[in-house]
Formats: sequence, C-alpha cells, structure tokens
Amino acid sequence: VKNIVGVFSAKGGVGKSAIALQFAISLKNKGYKVGLVDADIYGPSQAVLLNSEPGELKVTDNKIIEPLKKKGISFISMGLISNEKMPVIWRGPMVSGAVMQLLSQTNWGELDYLVIDTPPGTGDVQLTLLQKIPLTGTVIVTTPQNISISDCRKGIEMIKKLSIPILGLIENMSWFQPKDSEKKYYLFGKGGGEELATEYEIDLLAQLPLIEKDEEELHDLDQMKEYFEAIADKIIKLLKKLSSKKVDSIPQTNVTK
Repeated sequence: VKNIVGVFSAKGGVGKSAIALQFAISLKNKGYKVGLVDADIYGPSQAVLLNSEPGELKVTDNKIIEPLKKKGISFISMGLISNEKMPVIWRGPMVSGAVMQLLSQTNWGELDYLVIDTPPGTGDVQLTLLQKIPLTGTVIVTTPQNISISDCRKGIEMIKKLSIPILGLIENMSWFQPKDSEKKYYLFGKGGGEELATEYEIDLLAQLPLIEKDEEELHDLDQMKEYFEAIADKIIKLLKKLSSKKVDSIPQTNVTK
C-alpha cells in the first residue's frame, strides 16, 4: 500500500462517507489501484452506497478477508459482516480491535491508495487509527454551521497532536442550488469551512453544494465528478510532497491481546 489517506470528521452527518467514496472513485478513474475501508463499525455506510450485502464477502481458510470489487475499487465494511438491522453493541476496545482486523486481515494486494472512511468523533477508534495505522495524510470534512466547525476543530487538534499531516479540508453542503435556478441558498450558514481552514493554515480543497438528483447515484453525476476530479488532483500533488513517508504494508495486529 503506497498511500493511506484517512477521511476524518469529528461531527457525524456531514457526508464524510459519500465524500470518501467519491474521492476513491476519482482516484480509480485516474488509473490508480484503490482500496476503501469503511471503519465506522457502529454505522457503516459504504455497503449501502455500493449496493452490497453480507453474503458477498469471502474469507479464506487462513481467515484472510477477500475485499469486494465495486466500481473498480477494492472495499471492505462492517456492513458486509453484520446484518443491516443488527446493531453493533460493543465497547471501545472491541470496536478498535475490529477496525484493526478489517485493515490488517484483508488481502489488499498492491494498492496505490487506501482510503479509510473513519467513524465520527475523537474517541478510542479514532485514536487507534491515528496511532497504529501509518497514515500518509488526512482529509477533514465539515459543514458550514458553527456546531460542526466546533466539533471539527477538536478533531483537527487531535490529529495535530499526533503529528499526522492534514492534506486539507472539504466543506460539504456549502449551499443548495435548484436545477432551474442560478440562486444559491446557504442553508447551513456561509464560510465556516473557509474560516476554519484559514485558522489552521490548511488548504480548503473544495466547497461542495447540495444538489438535486433523480435516479442517478451521487457519485455518477457529472457535476460531482468534476468537483472530485479537482479534489483528487490536489490531494495527489500534496501526497507526492509527502512521498518520503510512503508505507508498503499495514501492520499486522493481534487484537486478542
């Protein structure tokens, strides 16, 4: 695995999972080998976004998980292990261990990029990911409103304390623009992500709108493809600057200890 990118947000409901998926697809469309990990044990979304079910998952005799191939991406999710209606009622250490197992016991093969869709918050799971996984860099996702910015600030502080590079910030749901109008409606306030990026001197990678869609999936819309092609280009350039920190493998962890 040449580059491991964590998509983080300390606030839930900001569209982080959709952004992680669209980013991964954009990298794949540029010809890279890409993997995607849905590390949100309590509320996995990628299995739903990629229209996948638990029965599709295969485990070898050596207890190595074979990732699914969807949209040209290798991906794994707790949503492929637990039933959609079955809640995961685990304490922090068990969740952290499960995340490490998903990462270290999956046969990723050779990847240019492994994108990790992390759970929201600043607790055990996030700390485990930041401390034990050799992340090349992180991308922060927020929405413009004050409560999201406040929580996101805590997440940035945690990442900075652990000296992990922040590649940039994406402000999602920046405005709503109907199909039949040029007018923009700032439903959640305006400029919060820009101010946060300025405060921490990190790149504002994009401001993404809320858009209307019909039958198409969000990641299939031309408008979103254009946004994420630009985001992927920026992140690729930033990662090249960090090339001296490249990793070749994910550490194997015995989660039973």
